[in-house]
Amino acid sequence: MKKFVLSIVSIAAVFGADVEIDGAYARASIPNVPSSAAFFVIKNNSDKDIAITSANSDIAEKNELHTHIKENKMMKMMKIEKLVVPAKSSLELKSGSDHIMLMGLKKELKVGDEINLELSFSDGDKKSIKVPVKDLASTMHKCSTNALANHN
Repeated sequence: MKKFVLSIVSIAAVFGADVEIDGAYARASIPNVPSSAAFFVIKNNSDKDIAITSANSDIAEKNELHTHIKENKMMKMMKIEKLVVPAKSSLELKSGSDHIMLMGLKKELKVGDEINLELSFSDGDKKSIKVPVKDLASTMHKCSTNALANHN
């Protein structure tokens, strides 16, 4: 029985090493706009595709996986069911692309704060990360404040 338990622990540790998350940050919130977004690069070192199937934080009432699509010559954000990270590859969550939307913020996110984000994967594994909050202006690329305001 001890060998069986040890084997399960070893398998979990190997999976943890197969997924790396780097450069995580969340945007500081805008006054009177109860939403923000989280971004990072996720690297899949395994031989199999993996997918983030959900995200959870204690800072927001709703945490959703989002992407952007072009519709009628306009970029539009939309909720998606999963973010796939191909085997031996990486996926960058960034402004104007895939991201984690934090909606219904329970408090204002200020520069220097840190939030806890738990990611759930398609194989049932979970990974918790600490996400620093950065200045909105320093993180803006293609996204406007109106886009954030419309995610309530």
